[in-house]
Amino acid sequence: MISPPSPVLQQDALQQQLHGIFFDLWRFGSHALVGWRPSRLGIEIITVPKVRLFADHGRHLPVFSEGGLMAGAALDDTARLLDVQPVELRLTAPIGAGPGEIPPALVERAFRLFTVTKTLHRAVLLIDIVEFSKAAPEQQAAQLTTLEFSLNLAEEMARAHGLAVGFGRTTTGDGFYVWNERSGLRADIDFFCSVAIFQILFSALRRTATDASAVPVLRLCLSIGSHFLYHQPRKDGGDGGTFIVGDVTIQVARLIGTAQPEQILIGDFRRPLGLGHSHCDTETFLRAVSERLAGLGDLRVLGYRIDRIAFYLTGPREDDGRHVPALISITDKHGFEHRCFNAKLNAFAEQGEPYYCGLQHAELMAGSGA
Repeated sequence: MISPPSPVLQQDALQQQLHGIFFDLWRFGSHALVGWRPSRLGIEIITVPKVRLFADHGRHLPVFSEGGLMAGAALDDTARLLDVQPVELRLTAPIGAGPGEIPPALVERAFRLFTVTKTLHRAVLLIDIVEFSKAAPEQQAAQLTTLEFSLNLAEEMARAHGLAVGFGRTTTGDGFYVWNERSGLRADIDFFCSVAIFQILFSALRRTATDASAVPVLRLCLSIGSHFLYHQPRKDGGDGGTFIVGDVTIQVARLIGTAQPEQILIGDFRRPLGLGHSHCDTETFLRAVSERLAGLGDLRVLGYRIDRIAFYLTGPREDDGRHVPALISITDKHGFEHRCFNAKLNAFAEQGEPYYCGLQHAELMAGSGA
């Protein structure tokens, strides 16, 4: 006697079925799935050509929100806004939480791979390997492997210390875009802290590596801004990767092109602090990051506890001894201006030499000939 399939196998089969249906509606990436809701026979779905969606994204901003389930009249309102008709798909079982019904969360997981979302504020890091194109193919592979290992280890350490992070990443060929899959003010602060952990770990690897060519020189750029996020689902049910593009990725890409080896640049940004109208600038935000780093507790690198981390913006020294962050203005090849700050990260361990990451303001002045 053949036993009926287990609930887990049934759900896997359902998710695979939904993926195939959504893949057809996605039309090889030309369309985005915008929203869905349960219907009497299955689900109703809104799809729209991506070109239309991006052409008028200001008016259609609500359709870029995370999650596709639209309860009640929300789906009808969105369909009218986009001037489209919902498509009804018949399923083998109704949507619900009862026995034999399809859980809404299962539909949502499958649906999300075919959506385009927009985040107004998210921290993004761009890592660039210096002189990557001059290295032999074997060295390039080794350098990218070391970089990816360091990111994976930093993410694991960050989570172990209570930081709300999940690294998303896209390769640029000679580095990575990295972002926090979680969004919100706390997530952005925690992501900056995770980048600090990554920098310390990578510096430790450079100090102890037996093969120096496998641990490359880096330059980094961090900022906060808006971007779109989309996926590249595969027909077989897999996810070919997640990609981001938008104001913040353009900014860090333009800035890093002017960065010196080992330099850390942070974009000039303003970020809301919450539901109110108050905002923080780059300097205020980095102070919050420093406070969070100070509370991490027993952070250890190469077995030694890190006693103190200083993460700050550099600038000239005033008469009273204070450093005032210096705003740097960069004009890109298209004539657009981008503003940023130079940053330093210093970590002091209970034993051994400190880890000094980034360039000092005086080094920048010397390099500019000033």
